[in-house]
Amino acid sequence: MAEKKGVEKKYSIGVDLGGTNIVSAIVNCQGKIVNSLKVPTLAERGKEATIKRIIETIHENIIQSTIALDDIIGIGIGAPGPLDVKRGIINFAPNLPGWIDVPLKKKLENEFNMKVVLENDANAAAWGERCFGAGQGVNNLVCFTLGTGIGGGIIIDGKIYHGNNYGAAELGHMTVNKDGPRCNCGNYGCLEAYSSATGIKNRIKNRIKEGIKSKFLNFDNDDELLQSLRLKSIFESARKGDKLTKGVVEEAISYLGIAIANIANILNPEMVVLVGGITNEGNKLLIPLRREVKKRAFYSNCKSLKIVIGKLGGNAGVLGAAALLWIPNNCSC
Repeated sequence: MAEKKGVEKKYSIGVDLGGTNIVSAIVNCQGKIVNSLKVPTLAERGKEATIKRIIETIHENIIQSTIALDDIIGIGIGAPGPLDVKRGIINFAPNLPGWIDVPLKKKLENEFNMKVVLENDANAAAWGERCFGAGQGVNNLVCFTLGTGIGGGIIIDGKIYHGNNYGAAELGHMTVNKDGPRCNCGNYGCLEAYSSATGIKNRIKNRIKEGIKSKFLNFDNDDELLQSLRLKSIFESARKGDKLTKGVVEEAISYLGIAIANIANILNPEMVVLVGGITNEGNKLLIPLRREVKKRAFYSNCKSLKIVIGKLGGNAGVLGAAALLWIPNNCSC
């Protein structure tokens, strides 16, 4: 149900565009979701069908909220990249077939006749945590999105840092071991190849091929069964001392710590925020991770660094996308 509108009450629409789902939410400037919808992307149906689903989901969201169009200041979209933030074009999206140089900003502006802002999905998650989550009031932070892959967002002086051509913060493709496993990007030894859900599962699969057995997990070398394995089960098995999973999990945390130490020494942020599935481990992740960072980063850069788990869960991206419409320096109306 929609809130009662005051004279100064305004809302924005956040959209989190993923390869699996599209999430749309109407959000007020305090970060409260008034109404949200989640629908399958059905990316295999092609670009135009997906754009149509985005438009239909936004329209339905507005109808369900009963909020007047005049009270909505615009639409923010978090999307996979690489993309051109300034022109609002998705250059290429690996998980969205046919998405090459798609002018999504223009298409939505033409449909809804309101301001549209396009942003990288990991940047949007970082912005959401900065505005409404763990990073409130923090002007210099780095966010790692730890999911199927690993993305990142960097906030410097209260603004999203995009780099020379909007390609900054590809934290998952930081090389942490030059002799490491091949990453999906084609490079070797990327953080993503060790510490993402895909990387962890791939390394377990390789250990199975080497003949290493698990005392706690029941599967053989069946790829489909292995891919359905949950991170929670992997981490629980590792904590019990399972030979198969223990080394993989310890490596995943260690290499993530190396990456954070690198960031600490290069950018000297006040905070590192972690979001995504692995963060469900809580202190079982944070304690060894902080230990690794402390071992590798300059003391002066490490002593005041806060390494925390995000507070917004799966809503970080859609809330951050909505917050792109608010005043950049304070995320408020």
